[in-house]
Amino acid sequence: MKVSGCDRLSRHPLTGHWYRALNLKHWKTRLDTSHTKVVRSRFSAATLSSPLFRVLYLGENHQVAIYEVGALLGDPNAPISSPRGSWLLMSLQVRLDHVVDLCDPAQQKLISTNDQELTGVWANASGRAPTQDLGAALYALPDLEGFLFPSSKAGSRNLAVFMDKLGGRSHITFPNELDGKIESLA
Repeated sequence: MKVSGCDRLSRHPLTGHWYRALNLKHWKTRLDTSHTKVVRSRFSAATLSSPLFRVLYLGENHQVAIYEVGALLGDPNAPISSPRGSWLLMSLQVRLDHVVDLCDPAQQKLISTNDQELTGVWANASGRAPTQDLGAALYALPDLEGFLFPSSKAGSRNLAVFMDKLGGRSHITFPNELDGKIESLA
């Protein structure tokens, strides 16, 4: 992977519904992403001692969202439910002005990567994973609000949003059906 090519990636707007799987114990903080500044993930090498950027991960559909958090396991055609907690799905309305699509092979070629590298096992990597370097390089791009990337679990797409970089016209909202209010992620 050559993160030096990130500045050549094409940007486009993205509007639509994306899904967040949330463990029920986190309902009171359902819109909070501050914890991601200190939690290591596929595209962030953050730790308590080295905080980084806030990133919100969303799935393209219900199935992808629950597979990505480990609420479902195994083959998508014969899933096995994980008994770890109770999960709920949040349908979020997303409007972003500047997104790159790392699912597009032409865009992958610009940074010398592929689906296999983008979806590979990162959790046991010693040191920083290549995808974590990519996340940092993408975050450093002016005005970039997020990026699409292939799901490692269900053969679909995910969206990573840099919450601290949302432009004035961009937003992520949650129509809360319990009280009828529209809640905004900030």
